[in-house]
Amino acid sequence: MNNENFKIRPGVLADVPAISKAYAESWRTTYEGLVPDLFVRGMTVEAAIKIFTDSLQPNQYSYFLHVAEAPGGRIVGFADGGKERSHPESGMAELYAIYLLKEFQGLGIGRDLFKAAVDSLIRSGMTNMIVWVLEQSPYRKFYESMGGKLEPGIKRLDVVDQQIRLVPYRWTDLRNNSRRE
Repeated sequence: MNNENFKIRPGVLADVPAISKAYAESWRTTYEGLVPDLFVRGMTVEAAIKIFTDSLQPNQYSYFLHVAEAPGGRIVGFADGGKERSHPESGMAELYAIYLLKEFQGLGIGRDLFKAAVDSLIRSGMTNMIVWVLEQSPYRKFYESMGGKLEPGIKRLDVVDQQIRLVPYRWTDLRNNSRRE
């Protein structure tokens, strides 16, 4: 199966249960062994439903959500983002998350989700973007392959008795990553 069999489309409220299931499962397989177990176990389907239901309500962040739908309608991944959350007034865009079920990785679906996200940001008038990535994530190479440049800086999250460190990747001109090329 290749990525041509998958449909990338905007996510809607009716998709929240399926997105949440994919998110919780992807969260577990992405972070297991890299961060405290409490952090991994904390992302349940119920917690994800709350996150996405709240996010899909009107807000000041120019929020968007795209899903990857497999043949038969199963949602196997998503990308979401909008204005940079720490400073929404800055005009900077942020890719909040991109998750894909493990068995669907390596097919080009992540690239398609990324490009759909970029197109949404460009349509919203944003041309530069940041994404915060777990410092020890094996997926950092994905962002580099998509043109992201590692920037100085660290964001720290305290979880139990451990600190999780995130590093920023930045794109200064999203038009170079658009599907319209």
